Amino acid sequence: MEAFASPAAASTGPKPADLQGQLLIFKPIEYRSGIETVNGPADAISCDVINLDTGEAHSDVLFFNIAIRNALRPLIGQRVLGRIQQGVAKPGKTAPWIIADASQDPTAIAKASAYKPGTAAAAPTAAGGVPPEVAALLAQLGAKPL
Repeated sequence: MEAFASPAAASTGPKPADLQGQLLIFKPIEYRSGIETVNGPADAISCDVINLDTGEAHSDVLFFNIAIRNALRPLIGQRVLGRIQQGVAKPGKTAPWIIADASQDPTAIAKASAYKPGTAAAAPTAAGGVPPEVAALLAQLGAKPL
């Protein structure tokens, strides 16, 4: 008798609340319309997400949140550096999940540039974003990190 696989569960990736405040690289893959959900058809953006604070990588994460979806839709195929946070709530509504831009933050850029797939979270840094071993060597030489 032939074996059959069970259907995949709905998106098992992290939710915005799971990623709140963490430094992330988003790689938007595609915009999907009419996805069947328990609340009826909905649109979402599919992304690969790298959590630079934990070193975890998630493939094909669906974001249904309007603000996140609209922020990433025009950037399909690009990499976006940011942090998920809650925006300002409109009267009678809950605060939306948004992506705070981190592309101009030198510390965030350095952490993203240092990320190597398949590694644990980036090495801890001393003040100024310098790895502790580099800071120790600089201190021995009487220099201070930039």
